[in-house]
Amino acid sequence: MPFVLMRLVDRIAGRSMRMPALVLLAAFLAGWLLIAVFEEPGADIKKPHEYFWYFIVSGTTTGYGDLAPATIGGRIGGVIAIVSGLTAGLMLFAEVTLWLAKGRTMKANGRARLSHRRHIVIVGYERDGLRAIIGELRADPDFARTPVVTIFWPDELTGENPDPDVYDVVAFDDTAYERACLEHARAAVVVGRTDDETVRVMLGLAAYLRRHGEPPVHLLAGLHDGHRRGEIMDALTLITPDIETVDIDDPAVVAVSVRNPGVAAIYHNLASTLDTDGTLYRVDVPEEVGERSRIDVAIFLLRRGSTLLAVGESHRPNANFRLTSAPDEKIRGGQSLAVVAASRPEIPWRDL
Repeated sequence: MPFVLMRLVDRIAGRSMRMPALVLLAAFLAGWLLIAVFEEPGADIKKPHEYFWYFIVSGTTTGYGDLAPATIGGRIGGVIAIVSGLTAGLMLFAEVTLWLAKGRTMKANGRARLSHRRHIVIVGYERDGLRAIIGELRADPDFARTPVVTIFWPDELTGENPDPDVYDVVAFDDTAYERACLEHARAAVVVGRTDDETVRVMLGLAAYLRRHGEPPVHLLAGLHDGHRRGEIMDALTLITPDIETVDIDDPAVVAVSVRNPGVAAIYHNLASTLDTDGTLYRVDVPEEVGERSRIDVAIFLLRRGSTLLAVGESHRPNANFRLTSAPDEKIRGGQSLAVVAASRPEIPWRDL
């Protein structure tokens, strides 16, 4: 609200609203002078706050009758208030209404300058994917009310923003980053129509941030072609080493990467069998093992250079693996383990 009031004051100082505003101010002062001079001493209407109220209700022709001048001079002041309200007041009200309507239209069409702070900026508009990412973000209480701004290419959004309650839009042009308040964002995700376009756009985005002090904005590059990830990462590293890459086709992965800087690489490594860090193996726990503490099993594997990643409920192909551990959780015979190791681990269950 303070921002709107500041813009309104600035607008009133502009040429279109200046004259009616000045006429109202002159009428206010003239009416006050006449009433102060001619009304009886002690009259309520001479009190500044009461006169202000009288000027408003008279200028709008509401006329409650709770205050009224009793002298000829005071009534002349009342006439000035009424006439100025019917002329300059209506003109000013009309200008303000048009200004507000224009501001709403500009915001809906992506032409307005926003005032967000600590928000999420997504460069590249694809409505279904955008809504899916925001839906995943909203599931986190820390991001439930975080504003999202999407900067769209000229041919990506026709007409007004179809989801004004979900995200704001900004049309891509020379002032797009400034109007989206990019330098004040919490995170920025670039999703080009191709991966090469993502690199080009990220180059301009990073240059804009450097010109504006390079604040700690978390930068993410959304990729379409996983086979070119290494090539794209090399190109992005030349721009700045702080850019993360994320597979844009999975909204849940994008949302997790936005919320948790640095984890995008973990998702990629898991999806590609962890690259050179090791391989993901499934180890079935023999039926006759009985029960073992999950912590003991995890420590045993860690001491041998392996990591217990998840525990499955059965030996079935779909074992419902769980990454999170319950307090004092036990691993029992008939379950399965997901283990990251350089080679398939052999677990001596009898000696554990």
